[in-house]
Amino acid sequence: MPRKILPLAVLGLILAACGTIATPVFEEELQETRIAEAATSAAETAAAPTLPPTVTPSETPTEPPTATPTETPIPPTETTEPTEEPATETPVPTEAEAVTEEAGGETGGDEVTGDPANGQTLFTTFYAEANFACNTCHLVDSESQLIGPGLLNVSTRAETRVDGQSAVEYIHNSIVHPSDYVVEGYPDMLMPQVYGEIFTEEEINDLVAYLFTLQ
Repeated sequence: MPRKILPLAVLGLILAACGTIATPVFEEELQETRIAEAATSAAETAAAPTLPPTVTPSETPTEPPTATPTETPIPPTETTEPTEEPATETPVPTEAEAVTEEAGGETGGDEVTGDPANGQTLFTTFYAEANFACNTCHLVDSESQLIGPGLLNVSTRAETRVDGQSAVEYIHNSIVHPSDYVVEGYPDMLMPQVYGEIFTEEEINDLVAYLFTLQ
């Protein structure tokens, strides 16, 4: 009996002791510390001033480029210049007209109108009807006599041969009607009388124009 009671008593003491184990002191202190920290944090949060939300400044707007005012062009002052009159082209005189000018232009209201180049051809051509060429009887580079009178400067002498006749009229008539005026010192009928029939009026004018070039 005494052997069984002892263990039971010991067991009872142990169990009693387990049921009455106190909460360790360090756990209570830890809990109090946490409570104190939480209270401190809350107090600090309440005391801290509320800051307005940080506003991120927007970028400074770029100023638009300054527009350079367009200069209004000042129109140049127009100086009215006198309009140049178109140059009047001086017509180039034909060879026959040039001959007339060399002989002093119009002669007694008559003009040289023929072609001197063709007149020279006619002057040096032999015609069976006349039995002569003009240059057979007349010198063209001298006033001296060959058979007929020399014809150098004939247009100048012709101006004074017959009153009322121009040099052109006189030379023209001397070819067609040579007996109307016979130069002193020369016999009549020495000049062929058929040139008015051999030559046309145009050809006679050509001969006259050629004789006007003999100066």
